[in-house]
Amino acid sequence: MRYMMKSGTLSNPKNGRMLAQIKSSFWGARKTIFLSDDDKQYHTDINILGAPAKKSGNVRLRIFTLNNNNGEVLMEAHPCYAKDDDPDIVGWPICRTPKIDHADLSIGDIGYLLVMHNNQNYSLKDKIGTIILQIMHKGISGGWTIDTTEKFPAQVLCGLFIFCRYIEQENEFIVV
Repeated sequence: MRYMMKSGTLSNPKNGRMLAQIKSSFWGARKTIFLSDDDKQYHTDINILGAPAKKSGNVRLRIFTLNNNNGEVLMEAHPCYAKDDDPDIVGWPICRTPKIDHADLSIGDIGYLLVMHNNQNYSLKDKIGTIILQIMHKGISGGWTIDTTEKFPAQVLCGLFIFCRYIEQENEFIVV
């Protein structure tokens, strides 16, 4: 199945029907997903586990979550450092942040791997390594194409897209 994400709107390109819309909050990482066919809302956020000050920059202590209005966690992702860039193994880089290139993700009790190929293209793999979803930037025309071999609800597709953007944010170097 193919979907289109552009300007925070998830749509079906075959009929142009809007399925969901993403809205950002004024501050922070929290985003709200509105479905077009009902009045339910879903929220994504980055939660930080309790960490000693020495480890506060450790991405392993962050969890990306997709919650419904009742606060139930529908999907969560744990970002991970790139294989050759883990600060516990190679040390903390001086002039950049360590690269995050994947996240261990679960939808309900099913585990997946969300992989960043570059800062615009992602894939979702199941536990045996089969690609079941790809998010690809459309280049100069803008927007993203989401191709999937499995049926996912619109809120999960939007949540996956937001989690990809969170991974990109983790890789940004903050200048103060």
